Amino acid sequence: MQKHLVRHIITLGIIVLATLNAHAQDLDESLIQKELHDEGFEDIRIKIMADTLYATIEDRAHRGTFRGAATAISLINERHEGLRHFQVVITDYRMAQLIVRASKREGTWDVSVDRDMAYAKQVLKLTEASHPSTGKLDVTFYPLINLTNNKLDHLFDFSIRIAPAFAVSLWPGARFTVQPIIPIVNNLGYRDTKRYVQLGCTNLSQQRVASKRWDVSAAVGFFHPERYGLQAKATFHVLRDLDFFVDAGVTGRASYQSSEITGDGFSFSTPKRINAMAGVSYYEPHTRLQFEARAGQFLFGDRGGRIDITSHFGEYAIGIYGIYTSGETNAGFHFAIPFGGRRQKRNGIIRLRIPEYYAMEYSMQSYFRYYHQNMGEYYITQPDENHAARFWQPSFVEEYVRKMLNNKFK
Repeated sequence: MQKHLVRHIITLGIIVLATLNAHAQDLDESLIQKELHDEGFEDIRIKIMADTLYATIEDRAHRGTFRGAATAISLINERHEGLRHFQVVITDYRMAQLIVRASKREGTWDVSVDRDMAYAKQVLKLTEASHPSTGKLDVTFYPLINLTNNKLDHLFDFSIRIAPAFAVSLWPGARFTVQPIIPIVNNLGYRDTKRYVQLGCTNLSQQRVASKRWDVSAAVGFFHPERYGLQAKATFHVLRDLDFFVDAGVTGRASYQSSEITGDGFSFSTPKRINAMAGVSYYEPHTRLQFEARAGQFLFGDRGGRIDITSHFGEYAIGIYGIYTSGETNAGFHFAIPFGGRRQKRNGIIRLRIPEYYAMEYSMQSYFRYYHQNMGEYYITQPDENHAARFWQPSFVEEYVRKMLNNKFK
């Protein structure tokens, strides 16, 4: 009798120890870091407290702003049953953008997303990041297609160019980009600068502040099209879905030109053109419409405003816009649609890839004064600047993370 009792106690002890060991292995932070890195994440920080996982991830593999967070949470949940709650901070060039909080209750995921990241960042403060993204080079091949239909002697002018962007992360918030633009085919006159090799977005950009209330960034160098100088933007997050922003810069013209008098070569003007806009952006989560209005001085000194209405559904962003400036009007549409694969993993120091999105904006330019006086003009500082990429809007990310976790979106 006693022998049987001892044997049962020993067996029970072995089972308990094995269970504890399996649980400890299941919640091994270094193992989770490895699993996340195998999926394509970088700059990973992990901290487990009871049944809650705190994490910071840099997503350089998955398209868009929501797919990476949903993939990371789903992967960890499937492999580590001891974790019930997740608080995942999403970073971009090592600057925190949003925090995703997720818990599974009765088979359904409850998700909330916001910019209040202070507590999670404090928990992870002393945790060392693994698999750094610093110094790794992405080479992205952007196609540039231009169509202009304001000529009377032929249907339209066109040009097709390729613009490979070489981008590397230097330190938190910093991105250095070099982008030559190479012409492929066109029907342009010899004085049109798009006939020649140009510099696109070739600059150093820095996001200096990304917090619950503020987002401040700046860029210095060459911008697209044909500008160089300094640009800065400050955004104040008034409410969850409402932002106020100020966007300003000082630039000069920089382009390769062919002239019968001066010959061929790069031409630079003094950077004295000031553009400045103040605006408001509101995202309405039920209709998934983003309303954006801005007013101020455009690139070439004309003053007026622009209104954009953009529909965000899944990974697509399609919208219309209107401009009124110095007595003239213009309108058009823009879109950003998925282009590259959903997942483009970076396995080494150098990665060749295609863009996550293909973006284009069509302008009517129906008035000759508007066209010839360069009204309503602006430039971009980053080659992936469009209405879908880096759309760090809490309500939008929350909706699609929830849908992905509950298998309602692929």
